[in-house]
Amino acid sequence: MLSITEGAPCETPLHVSGTCIAIKSCNPLIELLKTQGGTPEVVYFLRQSGCGWQDESPLVCCPSVNVKTESTDRPETRDRQLDVTSPGDTGTVLPQFPNCGFTNVSNWRVVNGANASLGEVPWIVALGYKNSANPNLPRWLCGGTLITDRHVLTAGHCVSRRKDLYLVRLGELDLYSDQDGASPNDIDISKTKLHEDYDPVAHTNDIAIITLAQRNANPHAWPICLPLNEPYRSNNFERYTATVAGWGAVSFNGPSSALLQVANLPVVPNVECGNAFINFKRVTIDQRVMCAGNTVGKQDACQGDSGGPLLYKKVESKYSRVYQLGVVSYGFRCAEEGFPGVYTRVTYFLDWIQKNLD
Repeated sequence: MLSITEGAPCETPLHVSGTCIAIKSCNPLIELLKTQGGTPEVVYFLRQSGCGWQDESPLVCCPSVNVKTESTDRPETRDRQLDVTSPGDTGTVLPQFPNCGFTNVSNWRVVNGANASLGEVPWIVALGYKNSANPNLPRWLCGGTLITDRHVLTAGHCVSRRKDLYLVRLGELDLYSDQDGASPNDIDISKTKLHEDYDPVAHTNDIAIITLAQRNANPHAWPICLPLNEPYRSNNFERYTATVAGWGAVSFNGPSSALLQVANLPVVPNVECGNAFINFKRVTIDQRVMCAGNTVGKQDACQGDSGGPLLYKKVESKYSRVYQLGVVSYGFRCAEEGFPGVYTRVTYFLDWIQKNLD
């Protein structure tokens, strides 16, 4: 996506002349959302309509017909067509809303979680590992999130010393059913980048990036937004409600869920989290992690959710955007009373993430 000044001329994905304005001021796109909802096709069209970012508001190339701007005295800009594409198309640039973090489910309802709806978590991926018992059926042991059209964010322990990790599945809902309405596709892994200071004993710096062998072309899967800008980048989100998603076990040592699960969790202050793990000498609760979970148990990430996202949804007047706050790292059992789950804090590693997109 070429970032241009608000009010500048542009060309829509349908090759119609338009003006780059805030999405909330674009009546045709607002009407499209009202009449057709957040279907994958509509969301994909919105992504392709992005033309920049003004403060905290996304800019879109709005068709000139019936569009009212706040001023007609804007200076004349370059008269040329712009190739408006998703930032993820470059494979090395983290996208910003509306090119990421757009979900077609307005209300989000993993232990004691709920089955996810089709299209509810379009950025989540399943990591496939070689299966010696059945080479044609991967073992789905971890999750991750699409952060560009070629990169997946996951936990370090999902890739560390794992030569059997070989593919990523996008756009999936039920891992073992073809009747769930999903349109998944598998992409081979080109390479993995484990954080240089990952410590498997202390569980610190538990983060990694997977580079796909080819760009994602599935219109039902698109990137999650990372909290690159304020006020999100410096927010610790303590006491906020976040959402965890994954195909992990639904109880400790229980079988994995074939259906994608989602659960809402409160973000626990690090001080409280550190007190919960005070008797675990090898556990480090510091600025590199965040914690989430109910103090009475009930809901948590579990085995198999590793690498998946902890999400925050910001509801705007006419649209919502979703950011990834954490990466599922570890915990004590699953939804054990008094023990929140521990997540790698995304904002702490933003510079590392951006440096390792290649």
